[in-house]
Amino acid sequence: MQDRRIAKTRTAIQNAFISIILEQDTPKITVTEIARRADIDRKTFYLHYNSTDDLIYEFTNERNNELKAILEKNNFFTRDFNVSLLFSSFNLLLNRDIKLYRHLAKNNEYSFFWNKLGETIKNTFIEVYKDKLDIQTNELSLCAEYYFAGIIATYLKWLRDETDMSEEELGKFVGEIAYNGFQKLLS
Repeated sequence: MQDRRIAKTRTAIQNAFISIILEQDTPKITVTEIARRADIDRKTFYLHYNSTDDLIYEFTNERNNELKAILEKNNFFTRDFNVSLLFSSFNLLLNRDIKLYRHLAKNNEYSFFWNKLGETIKNTFIEVYKDKLDIQTNELSLCAEYYFAGIIATYLKWLRDETDMSEEELGKFVGEIAYNGFQKLLS
């Protein structure tokens, strides 16, 4: 069990980090900035993290785990593939802090975050469905790469305000294309 003081300090560091992300256009955030914002000294930061990169990786992993937990709670991995459930789960994650996700989408320096998120979804999908589908693992991997790269790219476009669709319209539209392909549009 983690000491409450440790948890409180880590939360202060994480909140300071997120607040700085929202104010800056660059991911180059210093330990000094974070420590000042969290009202701690640099030594205290280094008791919890080795570098700002550790903090960024923890932040990214927490969001990935959060998405996986939402998908698991919605029984996504135990059902037949359900496109609308995937999008509603992804939308739920984004809505928890839409301002932060919009900021991360608008800054190319944070592309690693989106790459990691897409990679996690893709790898989880492959792991769950490799025994349920009659397809070679390398083919399934390519299909998943194509599918989830498109989904992430589409959501990034939406988060950057490059489309005037609502979140629900986007999910439905992309879900239809992802599930039915372009044939749906051509008919």
